[in-house]
Amino acid sequence: MPCEGCPTFMIAATYDAGSWCKTWASVEYEGHETRPRMRSICNRLPQKARRLGISETHFLNMPHCAAWLYDWFMRMKPTATQTQDVAQDMVSRIGCGRLLDIGTGHGRLLFEIHRLNPTLELFGLDISPAMIAVAKKNLKDISSDLRQGRSEHTDYPDDFFDLVTCTGSLYLWDYPEEGLEEIFRILKPGRSAYLFEVYKDVDPDAFQSALRAHLRELDPIRRLLGPYALRKALRIAYRMDEYVAMIKSTSFVYSFTIEKIQLASVPMWLRIVLTKTLG
Repeated sequence: MPCEGCPTFMIAATYDAGSWCKTWASVEYEGHETRPRMRSICNRLPQKARRLGISETHFLNMPHCAAWLYDWFMRMKPTATQTQDVAQDMVSRIGCGRLLDIGTGHGRLLFEIHRLNPTLELFGLDISPAMIAVAKKNLKDISSDLRQGRSEHTDYPDDFFDLVTCTGSLYLWDYPEEGLEEIFRILKPGRSAYLFEVYKDVDPDAFQSALRAHLRELDPIRRLLGPYALRKALRIAYRMDEYVAMIKSTSFVYSFTIEKIQLASVPMWLRIVLTKTLG
């Protein structure tokens, strides 16, 4: 159980890796326009975050007991299956090279990716020192580069990664457009980032139906926490059109797609593919 002072919303953060990646429906957007000014949307997020009582600072100061609780919660069967499926998806897209997981949390996605392809060079970035400590413990027998830091200001070289991935993190960034620009900088030309994000404007009936079906697989504690975490995620997430507008104001304007997908058989997720093209 969390210690005194552990913020309740940290429990809600446990939703973000829970799922498996099966296509539900597909809606694609292709950007073909002149690159607009940056930060047309990103400046709104800190205000939104303060209004909802959550920002990246909360995760920066996450207590170790909250990080432990997150790791415990994410060991349930649905999230383990999701991690395997997402790892298979990522490994199918890259045979060798460097892979970065932004918002790596407990590091279990990197663990599964290594199991499937031990030749990949694995990197993980998370704003929370407590979560990086948990990830290092979970990956203690695996060669990996785990760092604490923000998505919009990394110290990786230009054109460094063959693939970047992120699950349930972008909508929490204080400066998402700057974070996307940083991903553009550190990706190799022609390579892609794969972001899995919740979106606000879901079908409420389909969401509730899928949620009820999956709660039967959980123990009583996770059955209680799960719906709270998912609903909190939806409450603070962006709408699909906001994601589109956000991406169109970055260097990825020339090549991106967005698909509606299911994670943990719950239709509340998008798969965002961002490809670095030059010229």
